[in-house]
Amino acid sequence: MPGPGAITPRYPLASIAPGVVGDTLAATDGNSVYNALQITAEKRFSNGISFMSSYSFAHAIDNVPLQEGGNAEGPVPQDPRYRFLDRGDSLFDIRHRFSQTLLYDLPVGQGRRFHFSSKWENTLFGDWQTNLIFSKQTGLPFAPVLANSVANTGSSSRPNLVGDWHISNPTIDHWFNTDLNTPGAPWATPAQFTYGNAGRGILRGPGRTNLDFSVFKQYFLTERFHLQFRGEFFNVLNHPQFDLPGQSIGSPSAGVITNTVGTPRDIQFSLKLLF
Repeated sequence: MPGPGAITPRYPLASIAPGVVGDTLAATDGNSVYNALQITAEKRFSNGISFMSSYSFAHAIDNVPLQEGGNAEGPVPQDPRYRFLDRGDSLFDIRHRFSQTLLYDLPVGQGRRFHFSSKWENTLFGDWQTNLIFSKQTGLPFAPVLANSVANTGSSSRPNLVGDWHISNPTIDHWFNTDLNTPGAPWATPAQFTYGNAGRGILRGPGRTNLDFSVFKQYFLTERFHLQFRGEFFNVLNHPQFDLPGQSIGSPSAGVITNTVGTPRDIQFSLKLLF
């Protein structure tokens, strides 16, 4: 619990076991809720094409993220006496997500809409298939953490939220308003030996966009054996997927994005024998 002086006398078991400075808690009062509107439009394969479009508008809420590990949500629980106060957006809460898949079997080649008079032309230009998967989603939640905690509990705590942290044009160098203890600042240092009132998961990181593309080509060697050439392009546009910004209010890293997630463009070619 917050307070002056040494930390050990204020540990949860101090009154019954003064020498114990660490404990493991197993609890069954965790709570989580997920609600979503999900819309899907699908065209089954016909005339050489199929696709599926899907959209979800969702909200995930819980009070025991990462088994109380915290991570980008700051100290969880911030106050062990009142863990219910940390009920908020789940670490994996994705409010909006859209995905699009497409498979197109090109109508070129022997026996198709567009064909050539010679066998070698049909073999070279026919039997190609293209595929894509496009996805776009909004950012993940995270919590602010006070760089210099005043609670004196041996762990971090959150600042007070006293204004609007949004900025009009967020960049990777300045994702949100990180001003602290200045006129008009959204953040303030709590009174000494108290916790901040900023909630868990109130900030949002950058959204993510990705496009995967592939092209397949079938070669009919015999009636039984087929050879398939595959060219696969993951993150074909080489679009960077930015990680969460620094969350430590009062430090130079606050609001700065220094990492990416996922992988850059990845290209692979392969041959597959079907029989």
